[in-house]
Amino acid sequence: MNLVRTKIAAAAAAAVLAAGCFSLETGRIGTLSEEHVLVSNYGWYLFHFIPVVCGNANPDAWTPWVFFRDDVTMDKIQGRFMDYASARSDDVHDLAYTTTESVMLNIPGINLPLPVPYLLTYKDMQLCGVLTRPAMGGEETL
Repeated sequence: MNLVRTKIAAAAAAAVLAAGCFSLETGRIGTLSEEHVLVSNYGWYLFHFIPVVCGNANPDAWTPWVFFRDDVTMDKIQGRFMDYASARSDDVHDLAYTTTESVMLNIPGINLPLPVPYLLTYKDMQLCGVLTRPAMGGEETL
């Protein structure tokens, strides 16, 4: 009976460790008044469409992941990016995004999907941009 409990606990721990992740990272550009912001989220899907576990994009989240809810969407990522920018009263420019989707189960060495394609897939979405402080006192910036 202890072996069964150990296997269940190990499977649960592996699921939590492989769970989706949401992150918002920032960095200043030297002495310029610009800040680069990267918002990313990833998750795992069953048959490419049914979310199994994704990073939790809710700003008031008490867990870093969410089960059976699709938070890997441009709406949620862009919403968090714009919330961050508006809280700082910064101007947004130079937005770019990437989306990566891949099949998790591949035949080793051949890099072809198993006979049941898209059984478990991975999806990653990132949005990055530059924030700048608005000009003060009616000055214009080019």
